[in-house]
Amino acid sequence: MTSKPTALGPARSTPAEVVLRDLATAESLLLALDFDGVLAPLQDDPSTSRMVPESAAAIAALAGLPRTRVALVSGRDIATLRRLSAAPDSAWLIGSHGAEAELGIDADGDGDTAEFRPPELTAAEADRLAAIDAHLDAFEHTLPADGSGDADGASDFLIESKPYSRTVHTRGIAPEAAAALHEHATEVVEEFPDIRVIEGHDITELAVKQATKGDGIRLLARAGEPTAMGYLGDDVTDEDAFAALDELTDSHVLDSGLTVKVGSAQTRAAWRIADPAAVAVLLGRLVAERTEFLRTVHD
Repeated sequence: MTSKPTALGPARSTPAEVVLRDLATAESLLLALDFDGVLAPLQDDPSTSRMVPESAAAIAALAGLPRTRVALVSGRDIATLRRLSAAPDSAWLIGSHGAEAELGIDADGDGDTAEFRPPELTAAEADRLAAIDAHLDAFEHTLPADGSGDADGASDFLIESKPYSRTVHTRGIAPEAAAALHEHATEVVEEFPDIRVIEGHDITELAVKQATKGDGIRLLARAGEPTAMGYLGDDVTDEDAFAALDELTDSHVLDSGLTVKVGSAQTRAAWRIADPAAVAVLLGRLVAERTEFLRTVHD
């Protein structure tokens, strides 16, 4: 189940105000980031999402630093995430809300990093996924229609197919039609209660695996064994990642952790910044501060 914050959280800070010292000076750092809404502005058509150029440059620079690792954590499946993000080959990827992981060659190029294969669907999960498909196929027959008999404001809705889920995108659709789509999508849970409903920015996702982004953060911590981790996220599903990072820090698995919410929604994160443009500035700061720290250590 996705963790939900109980308070609005911190006031918005400028990228210059976020304290990066613990990350910049960490013995070993793992920085994890959501993709959509953090590195890439949200788009009506999710296939057009691309990183802000300044963030892409900062990610590449961080991935090339010693004792520094970058990971993307997303609801996207890994194949789509790799293609859209154009992340460095050394970047680790967590996809499908934690159900998939790709941990490839590390930034130091020692070649001994394990790669985790995505889990296969069980027979029961395959049945549930087929039930979701059948249910979503009935969308057009349940939507409100205008006088011409066409669905009013909902003809352009998009269903994104992922290995373990289906995502209904309602961005840009009339509010009444979006509400009807959401209601219809969630009705499938009445017959199949093991289906997980994930709600985010103008999406309703129906998943047959129960993994969360928090599971992804714990996997990254085990695999990379960093002394410090940071996570930036914008959606309700990122609250699981924030919670996991807090737990890892409180239990002293990590020496320090930094959680940053992007946007205005409720959060348990320690910091809040405005948008992907602010993320790009913050990442630029981290590149400069970490590069300077590593230079002084080696001098």
